[in-house]
Amino acid sequence: MDCESQAPSFGTIRKWLGRIGIYELQRKKEYRNDWIFIVDFTIELGKKKALVILGVPQEDLMNKILNKQGGLSHNDVEVLSLEIMDSTKGEIIQNKLEELTKKVGVPLQIVADNGSDLARGIRLYKESHPEVIYTHDVTHAMALLLKYQLQSDDRYQSFIQKCNICRQRLQQTELSFLSPPAQRSQCRYFNIERLTNWGIKILNSSEESLIKLIQNSEPSLIYPKIIEKLGWLVEYESDLIQWNQMVVMTRSLETQLKHEGISYEVIDSFQKYKLVFVNTSLQNLQNNIFEYLTKQCEKLKDKGTFLASSDVIESIFGKYKQFSARCPFKEMGHMLLTICLSTMNLNADIIKIALETISSTQVEEWLSEVFGQSTLSKRKTLF
Repeated sequence: MDCESQAPSFGTIRKWLGRIGIYELQRKKEYRNDWIFIVDFTIELGKKKALVILGVPQEDLMNKILNKQGGLSHNDVEVLSLEIMDSTKGEIIQNKLEELTKKVGVPLQIVADNGSDLARGIRLYKESHPEVIYTHDVTHAMALLLKYQLQSDDRYQSFIQKCNICRQRLQQTELSFLSPPAQRSQCRYFNIERLTNWGIKILNSSEESLIKLIQNSEPSLIYPKIIEKLGWLVEYESDLIQWNQMVVMTRSLETQLKHEGISYEVIDSFQKYKLVFVNTSLQNLQNNIFEYLTKQCEKLKDKGTFLASSDVIESIFGKYKQFSARCPFKEMGHMLLTICLSTMNLNADIIKIALETISSTQVEEWLSEVFGQSTLSKRKTLF
């Protein structure tokens, strides 16, 4: 028998991954008093959502920050809980947090975005555990500040509308490489940096550099076409500089908090480099950033350095969606267990223990209990 015929099939490997994922999900986690919970939902089509709670001990976070290793990586956190929910009411989230607390202890801190259901659930949980620090994730907080600043700005709204029109007009032409970046349908204020950078780059590009990129073109014909399609950007030049300054302000704080954590020292650092702006919009944004920072730091009660960002969970969700995109139907199921796999330091010993502990039957039972019959299975039964 040749080596190729001995290779395990896709289905076999998929079952192995499921068994390892279930092992990690059900593995008993350490009970301690310095857990930091990172909480968020991942959403697929249909009414079900997955509540994912990652954990990292503050001790580990502090060691990483002190050693200048930057933000958290996937292997720095553990999946403490993965719950499939039909409803995301605050009371249900509170119950899930209480159930986890019985298993691993009361967390020192919870980091999450400020989504209404999630925020309500955490606030209800804090009524029983007032000592827990709830930190509004800095990435979402800065995006919200930009949103509040720009959603009422008629100039910015007209700019993004023209970006959409420009993209449509360029996409089937030889100038398609000059198109504005595609805008996100959700969380569109995460998009600002890409759009402003694009606009500034186009305005700063010389006529010669643009024409060189268009092969077999007649300069006398192509440059007027560039002006026709992109000349409208000139009227937004000063706006783009201002919007870019806003982005730089928010990104600077995000970068600092993601690498150094959040502590009282951050306020001192912010005040030290605080600028005086003549522009009212920039001054207002800086004041709002300082207000956010002050509010988050007041909760710390000088207990050290804490986590400021939930980026690690967003990154893990992104990895999961790469796997789930290969499924024939966009629904949660077996591939959700890849979230657990993403955080594991896999080696031969762990894989051996996981496969000896969890059987394929246990995986199927878990899937049946949590999800019921899948969409694909229903279609196979019907058709």
